[in-house]
Amino acid sequence: MKKILSIFTLVAALFAYGAANAQGSIHAGYVQNNLISSTTLPVIGTTYDTLSRPGAYVGFNYNIPFGSSNFGITVGANVEYFRRSDSVVALGTTLTTRRFQQLDLVVPVYANYAIPFGRYNTFTLFAGPTLGLGLINKCTVTDRVLNKDSEINYFDNENATEEAYYRERFTWALTAGVRVNFGGFGIHAGYTHGMSDNFSNANTKGISKRIFVGANINF
Repeated sequence: MKKILSIFTLVAALFAYGAANAQGSIHAGYVQNNLISSTTLPVIGTTYDTLSRPGAYVGFNYNIPFGSSNFGITVGANVEYFRRSDSVVALGTTLTTRRFQQLDLVVPVYANYAIPFGRYNTFTLFAGPTLGLGLINKCTVTDRVLNKDSEINYFDNENATEEAYYRERFTWALTAGVRVNFGGFGIHAGYTHGMSDNFSNANTKGISKRIFVGANINF
């Protein structure tokens, strides 16, 4: 409890310190999530697989400058939504379809360095950790032959019929990127590299790698 109070006190102090010159922004954009999995089994060895899910994100940031310097700290929150579908086809007939859905809450804490150019414009480099909380991660499987739907909840270890299906809700990653602001409008792009294992499986490891690009409105 003391540690939690200490963290809240630190965050409140940062907000109070930078409140006079702080800048907020709302943003949205495209994000591509590539889940790289590796499975190691006796005799067979290690095999690799990539599951790609395109998606979109919306969120807000609050930049806290360090006095009059070009350095600052950015905190915020994003909601990221991913969706993907595929099918199993034989002899021109669709046997099954799978519809994946994923919804994550992501909290970034970035260090940044802003380089002014022109009168109101800035070029900013940012990097730091991001904390992720999985809200939804499921797959709906439709058997076209039997006309029957079934659902796999990847966060439910009992619902997931195979251990490899199970996903961890809490993850963390490192992000680096750039942002260019033109007064009240800006664009940004970056890369996020997962640092925690997405699977709860002794044989299978999963690392998330995401690229994102979007636009922001500053206020």
